[in-house]
Amino acid sequence: MRTLLTLALVVAAFSGSTAYGEDKADKAVNTVCPKSGKPVDPAITVHVKDKDGKAVTVGTCCKNCAAKVEADPAKYVAAAEKNKKAE
Repeated sequence: MRTLLTLALVVAAFSGSTAYGEDKADKAVNTVCPKSGKPVDPAITVHVKDKDGKAVTVGTCCKNCAAKVEADPAKYVAAAEKNKKAE
């Protein structure tokens, strides 16, 4: 029983994903925050969909910008893919 519990804890630890976290498989498409124009913090990423419905990982400089990108991805995804500030 103890082995099963330990295995379950290990699987749970490696399967979790956070909304604002970098995952090596989901590297951000940008190095410039599309909201502020500042350099991206690699630890703060947002998973959104582009205009075609394709999943995109956008890097932001802070959690405030991440919330703005999540709230209105259509406004920021194109700028992130071009690696510049949205206008």
